[in-house]
Amino acid sequence: MKKTVIATGAVAAALAAMPALGAFADVTDTVILTINGSCTIGQTQGSPVQGGGVEVKEENAVNNQLYTWDADGSQGGTLKVTCNDASGWNVKAVGSSTGSPVTSMSTTGSGTPIVTGTAESGATSNWMFKVAGTGVVSPYNAWASVPGTATKVASGEAAISEGTFYTGYQVWVSATQEAGTYTGKVTYTVAPGA
Repeated sequence: MKKTVIATGAVAAALAAMPALGAFADVTDTVILTINGSCTIGQTQGSPVQGGGVEVKEENAVNNQLYTWDADGSQGGTLKVTCNDASGWNVKAVGSSTGSPVTSMSTTGSGTPIVTGTAESGATSNWMFKVAGTGVVSPYNAWASVPGTATKVASGEAAISEGTFYTGYQVWVSATQEAGTYTGKVTYTVAPGA
């Protein structure tokens, strides 16, 4: 009889360790998705050049003449910004010519570089730029000197924001500007934050 009591006790202990019939247990799956902040800028029309952007040019320029590629989507560049950051986006512009200073139109010949400025006549050649479209910052909505450091020219405040803007350029060629091919460059960069 002693053995039976021990066996019954072991079975009772095993049954006590099992969950009661009719009890419920919860299991929760957790799904985590991280979307990285992304702001992009791209060309939507214009003649593409290596590295992005557009090339605007006049191959038969003459002295004492003003050349304009307006910021209207047909002559200069047309750029589109897309950004999913809650703080919005901003576009900065900076001169990136190969000469010194980077804001000048440099030449591979012996001519004097064309400095940035807003003169449309006179004894000194100048070149300038303008931005039109979504969120443009003054004074860059009118002809302005090319900045030598990265400077905000446009912005958007909303997340999942898109903006289209247009870049234009103007060059005044003075009566004394030497013959040659002159090249000026402006680099546009987008970043989060309006």
